[in-house]
Amino acid sequence: MSDGKFCPQCGNQVKGDALFCPQCGHQFTTTQTPDAPDTPQPTRASRHAPQQASTPQPTGHHNRWVAIVLGVLALAAVVVVTSNLIIRNQEAAHQRALQASESRVQSSKRASESRREAKEKSLAATAKSVVTDIIQNDDDLDARCTEVTIESHDGGNQYSGYAEVEDDDDDSTTIDITITDVKYDDSVSVHIDGDQDDKLNETFYSND
Repeated sequence: MSDGKFCPQCGNQVKGDALFCPQCGHQFTTTQTPDAPDTPQPTRASRHAPQQASTPQPTGHHNRWVAIVLGVLALAAVVVVTSNLIIRNQEAAHQRALQASESRVQSSKRASESRREAKEKSLAATAKSVVTDIIQNDDDLDARCTEVTIESHDGGNQYSGYAEVEDDDDDSTTIDITITDVKYDDSVSVHIDGDQDDKLNETFYSND
């Protein structure tokens, strides 16, 4: 039977529009419908907006590592700058030491040159009288030495140079000489070669 219903008194199935149950006479006062299955009620939509995924925030451990890395970089920069300063200071000090050493060397050379010049000047002045004595006493010539010039140091206590000789008649000549510094008696000796003696004899007259 379609569109039927059941009598709540005896359970007999009757037509859907029946007013009385034909089996027990129960009067249907209200329309009985099968219990409808419970349907889920729609839930009220949340008024809250959907939450967005939160961005992970740096943790304290991460911050410590960043601080350590920055500290290492800063320390490295300080080391590099300090090393460069030390190297530059060392180079400057080395340069100053070289300059000071060069200055001492030059000063020593100048002092040595000055002593040499003074020594040669003294020897030349002494040799002038010795040459005159040789010309007048050994060669018996009427002439005298007016100037002695030392040209080179031959090593040890020996020097080479020349002597300028003239007489009262305005005759003059120049002869080569060798000068020896006789240190043990604070004097000099002069050697005149034979050909230089001949030159003197050809230029000047004898005292006789």
